[in-house]
Amino acid sequence: MLTVRYFNGNSFTRIKLSLGGSRFIELPDNIIAIPAFVDLHVHLRDWGEDYKEDLNTGSRAALAGGVTAVGDMPNTKPPIRSPELALKRLKAAEGLKITYRLHGGVPTDLNLMSGYVSIGVRSVKVYPEDYGLLDGVVKAAAANNMTVVIHCEDPSMFRSVKGIDSRMHRVNRPIDAEFSCALRAVQLALIHGARVHLTHVTDPRVVDLARLSGRVTVDVTMHHLLLDDESCVELVNDPFYCKVNPPLRDRSTRLELLKRFINGSVDMVASDHAPHSISEKFGRDYENTASGFPGLETTGLLLLDLWRRGLIDLTRVIEAYSINPGRMLSVGGESYLLVDVKSSTVIEPNLFMSKAKHSPFANWVTMVRLVGLVKGGELLMVDSDYENMLGGLISEGTVIKRSKAASPLT
Repeated sequence: MLTVRYFNGNSFTRIKLSLGGSRFIELPDNIIAIPAFVDLHVHLRDWGEDYKEDLNTGSRAALAGGVTAVGDMPNTKPPIRSPELALKRLKAAEGLKITYRLHGGVPTDLNLMSGYVSIGVRSVKVYPEDYGLLDGVVKAAAANNMTVVIHCEDPSMFRSVKGIDSRMHRVNRPIDAEFSCALRAVQLALIHGARVHLTHVTDPRVVDLARLSGRVTVDVTMHHLLLDDESCVELVNDPFYCKVNPPLRDRSTRLELLKRFINGSVDMVASDHAPHSISEKFGRDYENTASGFPGLETTGLLLLDLWRRGLIDLTRVIEAYSINPGRMLSVGGESYLLVDVKSSTVIEPNLFMSKAKHSPFANWVTMVRLVGLVKGGELLMVDSDYENMLGGLISEGTVIKRSKAASPLT
């Protein structure tokens, strides 16, 4: 049995959690419980890219980051563009401790969308290479009561200019390509009465447009909120490491996006966990550097840090990274994240559970520690510094994560 102060999104109350084990533990007030995180946009790789990540390491990374449910993307090798491959993926994920959801890829025959629904896949992911099919996809999704998740960039506006570092990426994939796509996506959502979600939005104008539409939702990533193309290049000792799709924008655009998140205009946060090997991210030229960063083990920390630093309230954290994505993925059940608000964490990629042991946020200090994770009456993750405190509740299979603490906080 565990008793802890719990924040349900509105207020604190002390609750009791029934867990296996023989001990009765009353946690001190500096450790609180909040609803566990739900990440609607991750890439768990496997199949032809298991050297980057696999379902097991990806799920362990999720637990280490306080995430108990994920929405996995279909751009695997081979890509998941049929109900048959989707079913194979779902079966492979059956033994995971996390709740696993899958976004189907755009099938070659849009009539196959109903096949997705029959196996429990209720969303379809549109990439820039699918842009020419967008009208048909949105129409088919509306007919099948599916959500269309769009990586919204109009590829007809892309360029191929070479540069000396990753700042050239936002020239080659200009912000207007995102806005152009968003205009079309909102129009199609209104025409067909479809549910449309724009993922990893970087353009503040797109946030405003989606909010005006009343039918389109958006998410943002922490790297687009906290990093611009200049600051990222200065942080990382590699000229092209900061390449990501969509690109990091300039500082003024990033700050406007952050304002939209702080004032509640953004619906959700997602990690876009994109694990790549060290050799794919460092020491390459512009064209051959892989796009994206791992994010499952940093997103929750960085989001809670915004709360601890007074930029957002705790309700906003829970809405953006638990309640709203959970509703989108139809994730139910009670899961709890234990957070020490009087400790800190130094982001140390070498300690990641993910195979991708790098991050643009390396050595950042967050004003919280993720202590443990409870799902279905089981303690699924414990920080190694709290093993003694929670030892009587730890069972076989519990992920013991190691994190690096900075000096104590007051």
